[in-house]
Amino acid sequence: MFLAAALAAGGYASCSAPFDPPALVNSLRVLQVQVNAVAPTNDADGDGVADADVDGDGDIDDDDFTTQLSGAYALPGETVNFSMVYADGRDQTEVETSGPPLITWIGGCWNPPGNDYYGCYAQLGSLFEGLQTGALPPEVGFGPEFNLTVPTDVLAAVGQPDAGPRVAIGFIFFIVCAGDLRPVQQEGDTAAGSFPIGCFDSSGRELGPDGFVPGYTQVYVFEDGRRNANPVINGILVDGEAPAAQVTVPACKVSEDERRKTGCSATDEFAECETVDIDVSVPDDVAEIDAGATGAEGEELREVVWVSYYADAGDFDSPTKLVSDAQKGIQGDHGTVWVPPETPGTYSVWAIVRDNRGGSSLVEQFINVTE
Repeated sequence: MFLAAALAAGGYASCSAPFDPPALVNSLRVLQVQVNAVAPTNDADGDGVADADVDGDGDIDDDDFTTQLSGAYALPGETVNFSMVYADGRDQTEVETSGPPLITWIGGCWNPPGNDYYGCYAQLGSLFEGLQTGALPPEVGFGPEFNLTVPTDVLAAVGQPDAGPRVAIGFIFFIVCAGDLRPVQQEGDTAAGSFPIGCFDSSGRELGPDGFVPGYTQVYVFEDGRRNANPVINGILVDGEAPAAQVTVPACKVSEDERRKTGCSATDEFAECETVDIDVSVPDDVAEIDAGATGAEGEELREVVWVSYYADAGDFDSPTKLVSDAQKGIQGDHGTVWVPPETPGTYSVWAIVRDNRGGSSLVEQFINVTE
């Protein structure tokens, strides 16, 4: 979830849409935060000791303990890894002036009132103040990856629900800032208020969403120990096939301004220019059984899985497609069509496959656009 405000436009009478499509990455953008509990693979009784002498040295010790990544559902005491992929689509001059963005993680907020993210704001502010004094608590980290340990007693404060299993929820906040972080006064008259940390450039100007992306992700700890793996992507497909080392397509001479026009005999860039078919290759069973979810006849349901396409230039005809339906399963058509930009260069296309339980996986493809 991203907390930065997005501007919506409506009611325009002209032929031009005054905003860029969401799939166009032309600012600082967090594309994905993948969450993975680091789960043991050879500790059947859960005592923290390996079940076998894996390395064959005659002793069962820490060297015999093996693990695997198991998605956003963790168990008490496990370490959880958070891995971010972001793109910096700002103007190159601005990037050179401010330098690379700083990624900050702040975790440790478990089971806030109402399980609402803004119930963590007081704790978030306290941890940030501690950070400014030079202390670095384990709940705070920097860089594209971050690890956090689930408290062993995380379920103790969770009451028994009327239905379903007990579950603890942890909120981990991330802040991507092309400047310096500072505390700010909360604003607004709703319960959520505003994010208590701001991002400022060297002149003291507070940055907006082009250079400041705050957000959060979640970790779930179920009493029944259920897991949720991230969806598997076998690869990206270009024009129906696994791409060659270099994908090349000629530039589309329909200008960006012309593409934003609607009606009024606007030029259709998809008809006028050479396009590229983009798709993801996924296994037919990419959607896991959604534990506890049943249909009208009591049948088990699977996760809902979809793919979102993004690029740092060009346009998609359908940037979001359903990959797997809860009842019908895998869908036959989950690809899209990309039309290149007017300006030659090397551009990125991203496909992010997500499920409705917090899982995600990402694949990137470079495309060379020529004159």
